[in-house]
Amino acid sequence: MDALRDPATLRDDPDVEYSETRTTDGQEAFDYFDGVAGLVALGITNDAGAVLLMDSPHGWRLPYGHVDAGADWLARTAEIGETLTGVPVRATEVLRVSEITHELRTDAERTATSFDAVVGTAPVDGEPLADDPTFGEWTDLELGWFDEVPEDAYHAHGDVVDDIEYFLE
Repeated sequence: MDALRDPATLRDDPDVEYSETRTTDGQEAFDYFDGVAGLVALGITNDAGAVLLMDSPHGWRLPYGHVDAGADWLARTAEIGETLTGVPVRATEVLRVSEITHELRTDAERTATSFDAVVGTAPVDGEPLADDPTFGEWTDLELGWFDEVPEDAYHAHGDVVDDIEYFLE
């Protein structure tokens, strides 16, 4: 796969776990998701089998960032990956896509669609970390390489730990 502009095209791909869900959002969240194509989580592994994780307010998880409408999801994955590691990163597989319909809490007729995707990359050498791995909404970011799921991973959010485990296998 050389490019991915519309994750919905993966709906019938047998190699991609595809789901659809609906949420009811307040104005701020609705406006955010109405302004982006979605979020991409990066499964960056290294040659020793470790995975790069970021520490979030809820625990360690795969690093992620927004994808602008019309952007190439695989190119965005590479861009975020290089920002975090300081070395070239190449997207190689799409593991999971969630299509999310956002309904505005105060007006059920207003909806927006976004996607969450989990994208794996080719392994990198060593344990590279960029000197300044910040981007977009991440201005203070703690990263680390892990060869097992950390105890303080983000266990309370559905597939987050499953996604980490997938890249550790």
